[in-house]
Amino acid sequence: MASASGSGGAWTRDIYQITEAVSSTHCEYHEVAVPAGGTTVLADLKGPGLVTYFYITDNSGGKFDPGLVLKVFWDNDPQPAILVPLADFFGAFDGKTIDYESTFMHVNHMSYQCYLPMPFAARARFVLANDGDKPYRRSMAYGIDFEEAPRLAAEKGRLCCTWRRSNPVKEGLHTILETHGHGQYVGNFLYVKTLFKGWWGEGDTVFQRDGRSITHTPGTEDEYGSCWGFGGNFAAACCGYIENDKGKNRMYRWYPRNPVRFREALKVQIQNQHDNGKPAPGDDYTSVAFWYQEKPIPALTLAPYAERVAISRAKP
Repeated sequence: MASASGSGGAWTRDIYQITEAVSSTHCEYHEVAVPAGGTTVLADLKGPGLVTYFYITDNSGGKFDPGLVLKVFWDNDPQPAILVPLADFFGAFDGKTIDYESTFMHVNHMSYQCYLPMPFAARARFVLANDGDKPYRRSMAYGIDFEEAPRLAAEKGRLCCTWRRSNPVKEGLHTILETHGHGQYVGNFLYVKTLFKGWWGEGDTVFQRDGRSITHTPGTEDEYGSCWGFGGNFAAACCGYIENDKGKNRMYRWYPRNPVRFREALKVQIQNQHDNGKPAPGDDYTSVAFWYQEKPIPALTLAPYAERVAISRAKP
């Protein structure tokens, strides 16, 4: 697997390759209790290794508690490189589960699955936190498949994930990602709530990469896999539009063969526009961004629970 600094292309590998790596699994099924303000360790893996699959579910009927936060720490870093509400990590915004299948993420009948490769050198800690207003206690099952091999100690890229909400969008721009360092951006989930009755998605996606501004696509539907409007729901390998319900729009985009590579900094923004060139009054945008980066990884922050679950302040 190529590192974040490599020129190899995708984060996928030929499944017929036989290497010196051996496969392991960390699997648990039991009651998990996390008090409000508390944490519990789901897994603490020893490296060098490569997580190849992560799934999780509980007996909530497909609606994770909104206070649950997934934190993943690579090696012995004190700060998490993944810091995101658990449900939103899989695109289940507002606690609503929608089945879909894509290259890196699936949701199938309350089974939340991630296939993004996650290399680590010394250690990988998966932690479940609860910053909500009530304790969590449910029957939970989860599994992490990973490979072990000495050569994986040389992998430099670390999977990172961050959550952002603009409620409402101000000055016509929602920032999906802003980071400094050396890495590559591999995709996102986007959730848009709008009160506008017409076509809401005229906004372009813009990359500010190493000081250069790049307009990637001339409209939201182009970025997320359609053109001339979405025309209906779909879930494809690299892009999908999986919800269109009373002003709620949910979509995803992956870049498995065309990642956005950067050496110094990357800022990913999407315009909030209903008409070309004119900012909308302000819709409600939430996003989850995924990227690989060499250490050091900038400290991530997560909006407080009350802000994450606040009612939409989208403007008509």
